[in-house]
Amino acid sequence: MNTDLGSYLRQMRERVRPEQMGLRTSNSRRVPGLRREEVAALAGVSQTYYTRLEQSRTAQASPQVLLSIARALDLSSDEQDYLLKIGTAVQNPQRQTPDDDQLSYSTRMLMSSLGSVAAAVLNYRCDILAWNPLYHQLFAPHLEFGVPQDAERRPNVIKMNFLDENVRALYADWAVESESNVTYLRFISGNHRHDPRLAELIGELTIQDEEFAALWCRQRVANCMEGTKLFDHPVVGELELMYQSAGLQDGNILKLYHAEPDSPHEAALQLLTLDLNSVHRR
Repeated sequence: MNTDLGSYLRQMRERVRPEQMGLRTSNSRRVPGLRREEVAALAGVSQTYYTRLEQSRTAQASPQVLLSIARALDLSSDEQDYLLKIGTAVQNPQRQTPDDDQLSYSTRMLMSSLGSVAAAVLNYRCDILAWNPLYHQLFAPHLEFGVPQDAERRPNVIKMNFLDENVRALYADWAVESESNVTYLRFISGNHRHDPRLAELIGELTIQDEEFAALWCRQRVANCMEGTKLFDHPVVGELELMYQSAGLQDGNILKLYHAEPDSPHEAALQLLTLDLNSVHRR
């Protein structure tokens, strides 16, 4: 039984307005969004087969069928990718979960050379494996600098954002940040459906934070690789930073935060760098 697939299809069906798909509506419509038979017709599959998928009585479908359903539900490319991951068989699931998190020598050298950019190396769960001094000063100066090297105490970005008030207070638009965190976590969960540590993280956040639990139930999906974030930093005040993510050869993710050149935000980031240097000189 694939309850992930069934509940996801139901959520996506209920959010689509019939007029979006060129269907007529009437006051007698009792369900939000599309009806099952409407999705089936738009996707070119039988109503019985689609109902079995949504009721989790059929665990998997072919990629061709899932792509047709994705078009019928007007899914984004990230949402379509997620649907394919949860709706098809997992190949060699034991290979999806590494035994440990290793940084290559070149990655460590790269981190030490980044001075004016806030940088961290994350695994796909968003555990922080390494951070440079500026990233540490920007996000979590209340934690020990060396804590990412301790596997038992290693901070997780999403967990800190929701459960650490020091970190959560940094975001000037928490509503946007919180949804971005959850949609990304939902996206990566499609790739790593058999990772017990990822399941443990999701379970802990669901239990400890009602807002996370509500957002998780919405089943929105997005791969947040780049964008802009606005911070309200206790040392330098308002700080708008662009962020980018890049895959590394060792399988991890490099996260970079930087300001627009010659902007007040770049000056604020430089001020934070000067504050960092003064701390190290004491």
